[in-house]
Amino acid sequence: MKGKKICKRCKKRITEEEKGVMLMTFIGNKNLEKIYYHWQCYLDWINESLENRAIEIYSKSMKGALNKLPKFLESMGLNNEENKDKICQVGIS
Repeated sequence: MKGKKICKRCKKRITEEEKGVMLMTFIGNKNLEKIYYHWQCYLDWINESLENRAIEIYSKSMKGALNKLPKFLESMGLNNEENKDKICQVGIS
């Protein structure tokens, strides 16, 4: 890597001796942007991005499931006062 390369994650210089990553955005032969990372900073960024996306997907799916739960319980005849004990038993078993 020639020239001064600054890591997007840690903002420190990437030296010639260090392993690094360059992400380049382009259209045809026109270079729009180059982003540099230390190798470990890149791995940390990827892992953090994946973890954040997984948390977001889990939250959305749980919210959807919990919103559908009352209707599901009602369809099973378990969504009323007389069947509260049955709801607890279903949840435990």
